Amino acid sequence: MTDRQKTYKKSLIQKIQVVKHNVFTDDEMRKEFMLSRFGVDSTTKLSIDELKLLLDFCNRKVSDIPMLNRNTRIEDMITDEQIEKIRVVWKEKARDKSEEALMKFACKIAKYKASRIDDFKLREAQKIIVALQRMRIPSNQLYL
Repeated sequence: MTDRQKTYKKSLIQKIQVVKHNVFTDDEMRKEFMLSRFGVDSTTKLSIDELKLLLDFCNRKVSDIPMLNRNTRIEDMITDEQIEKIRVVWKEKARDKSEEALMKFACKIAKYKASRIDDFKLREAQKIIVALQRMRIPSNQLYL
């Protein structure tokens, strides 16, 4: 990215910060919207074109931005082995072993709001597995 593009991107972010209150009541609402539309939770992670779309939305020049298209090739989707590994390690290391707690954890790690474990991509699944393996076993489970 050239210096001019960086400057332009900064100015777009500043404009969005000024007008975001036209549409969003709080930052959490804005982050959820950006996650659903662009797959990121920060304006700094958006491209210039995406920033233009968001600015138009905040200025109410467009009524909505299409949802993020997560259509990917089969090779890029989470495998059955990864799903099994995630569930097994979660059952071993988590205090709350519920599926809801697993999904909350996985969404936080992958930075993507998924409704099912099958919705994650291969790379996201790899991040989730690494994070799970780094978790410590709760002390109340050590002597079971």
